[in-house]
Amino acid sequence: MHPQINLKTVVLGTGGTIAGLALDASNPSHYRPSQLGLTDILRQAGIATDSLDMHDVAQIDSKDMGPAVWRPLLKAVNDALHRDDVQAVVITHGTDTIEETAFLLEVMGPWPKPVVLTCAMQPADSPTADGPGNLRDALLLAQHPDFQGVAVVCAGKAHHPLHLQKIRTDQDDAFSSGLSRPLANVRNGQWQLDALSTSKAGQETPHTVSAPSNQPKPNGLQAPAPWRIPDLQTLLNTSDWPRVEWISNHANADGELVLSLLSNASIARRPLRGIIVAATGAGTVSIELEASLQQARAAGVQVWVSSRCVWGEARFYEDKPYGVATALNPAKAMVALSLALLAGEHPA
Repeated sequence: MHPQINLKTVVLGTGGTIAGLALDASNPSHYRPSQLGLTDILRQAGIATDSLDMHDVAQIDSKDMGPAVWRPLLKAVNDALHRDDVQAVVITHGTDTIEETAFLLEVMGPWPKPVVLTCAMQPADSPTADGPGNLRDALLLAQHPDFQGVAVVCAGKAHHPLHLQKIRTDQDDAFSSGLSRPLANVRNGQWQLDALSTSKAGQETPHTVSAPSNQPKPNGLQAPAPWRIPDLQTLLNTSDWPRVEWISNHANADGELVLSLLSNASIARRPLRGIIVAATGAGTVSIELEASLQQARAAGVQVWVSSRCVWGEARFYEDKPYGVATALNPAKAMVALSLALLAGEHPA
């Protein structure tokens, strides 16, 4: 008989509010993020560490998240999930960009075991700190026998990375799955998985879209922007992602920002490779911005058009000369376009 393996959960820390400390004990909303390591966070949460392996990948404010942290994080996740003695990975993260990190982890999957991210809206030493509860919930979901995939846990809900958006800054329940349902909810101290959401989750994330952008879908809409992802080793070997900028259409949008980006190309530290447009409505931009975006595309810059509507998506009924529509929101489109550009630079 084989000896029984006591499976562990690997906890990876990146900083954020869950690791923050108040600057003034009488005012917990005034705090400095990323002050505590995982050992301190878990001790303050009263969580036993016997079955946990803990590694601080970084201690940053998540507003500064990017490839410099994503590279070691992806490596740590990959290494952990291929260990025979590990059952899952839990990641602590700041709320501001957890959406991008979760989406990156989702599209770089599927992973052989669960990956659960969690966060906090209050610092660790707040009298009403939400981080300990979120972390306990995340560990519980990671060990759930019926859960697979990537999820973000906050305020008793588990969200799929494709649907997750931060919609509040003033309460613990800061995230929503929008028009979709959460993957799971905590009821009476236990996770209740949503059968429909969990069964559809793996089918809904566009890992690779191969259809050309001018191929109509059955309802007459154009297919979303085609994109591929590089292999994991390419990401681990790449220190500098392609430069992609995010701009918005709005009243009085004159396109000058795009023209400025193009005119400064010769002195820019990194060449401009892509633009994400948070367009109005279902993908509309002003006449002036449209003309500037056409110039950008003529200069070899890839332009993807998203929607600035919280739960909207860009939908074109015909080819547009200024960009290609994407159903992803701007934050996720930034990650997807960067990956697509990397995949083009490093074909399999």
